[in-house]
Amino acid sequence: MGRFRRLTNDLGLKEIPLHGRKFTWTNNHVSVKLDRVLCSVEWEELFSNSLLQSAASDDSDHCPLILGMNDIKPGKRRFHFESFWPKLEGLQEAVEEAWNSAPIVPCPFETLYRKLHATSKKIQGWSQKNVGHVKTQLGLAREVLHQLEIAQDGCALTPIEIWLRNSLMKHTLALSSLLRTIRRLRSRISWLSHGDANTALFHAQARYRKRKNFVAQLMLDGQVYTDHEKKAEIIDDFHSNLL
Repeated sequence: MGRFRRLTNDLGLKEIPLHGRKFTWTNNHVSVKLDRVLCSVEWEELFSNSLLQSAASDDSDHCPLILGMNDIKPGKRRFHFESFWPKLEGLQEAVEEAWNSAPIVPCPFETLYRKLHATSKKIQGWSQKNVGHVKTQLGLAREVLHQLEIAQDGCALTPIEIWLRNSLMKHTLALSSLLRTIRRLRSRISWLSHGDANTALFHAQARYRKRKNFVAQLMLDGQVYTDHEKKAEIIDDFHSNLL
């Protein structure tokens, strides 16, 4: 077992979370989790929507494990409120305008939903106009800066090109700092905020969290549903009845 642990550590393998059964082996007296599926980070990046589920045991003490390559359906992109937005000009006015634009209806829940929906859309538009896609801006700035450095090797730069190069260097540092802040805030890893922003580690942790929290099936009136649309309908009806 020591050599096996060292092998998994050397290869950087991680376990894929199992949905369904808690234990994979039983003899009617003792139940333990013996069967596991390990993968590398490279494999997980290729099959980010994979899902490991259990199946019924026919004539064996072991529970069959089924690994689907594309069983997790991607959902709608969630709205993220960035903590640096309040430091920029125009956010408070955009929120106030969006909040007052939503009409008031007799149902207070519907009124709140409309105001929050209008506010989120307004903030997203405001962010795209005033902040933009930080990663794309950083890539473009680095590419132009690289081309200026290549040109500098062959001939002297003009005063305008020198000014552009110096401005891009400052702009690149600012965008890099902003991108690093965004990744730290979204990571949910406490020790990552005190160290370097490891992009590969952040995405691996996000994929693991998504796979672990995925609802593979729902049971209603004794019947099991696995279809994505049907699960969404069951959840929507359940919360609608609560309200």
